[in-house]
Amino acid sequence: MSKMTLEAPIVLAPFANERIREWPIENFQAFIECGLQDGRNFVISGTRPQRVRANVICRSFPAHRVQNICGTTTWSEMQSFLHDAPFVVANNSGMAHLAASRDLWVLCVFGGAHSYREWFPRGRRVVTLARRPICAPCANNICHNNYDCMANLSAEFAYNEIICAISDSKKSGS
Repeated sequence: MSKMTLEAPIVLAPFANERIREWPIENFQAFIECGLQDGRNFVISGTRPQRVRANVICRSFPAHRVQNICGTTTWSEMQSFLHDAPFVVANNSGMAHLAASRDLWVLCVFGGAHSYREWFPRGRRVVTLARRPICAPCANNICHNNYDCMANLSAEFAYNEIICAISDSKKSGS
């Protein structure tokens, strides 16, 4: 049985300026399922052109629990969503860097296209997950291995990593 919470929604930023840097939609959906079972709610952020793709993520979830706010918020409203969120989940993208720079909890999912050691968001509350298969880094942003580095990074593992990091931080008082 899930526990219900009045906590602000988790912000998902599932898009990047290159598709090769995006965790698959199915993984974001599985991540949402984990959070819904925990009584959490979500908002999906992005630009107006990304709204259609965000609808694919939201489609199978209750509208009052998973909202698509792509292209519908002002910059100050988006900053408010970020500030109130228990954490932000993003690919290697501007939203991950913005949230990290504001000392917010961030789960950044990194693929093999770029070096996570060089490009991960900097901050004391950042959890970066990366799989580096033998084919990384990708040549010309083309994947010849069916996006193995992103597709096979488990949503359940990712969810547990960020929840454990936040829990451990609270226990240690940081």
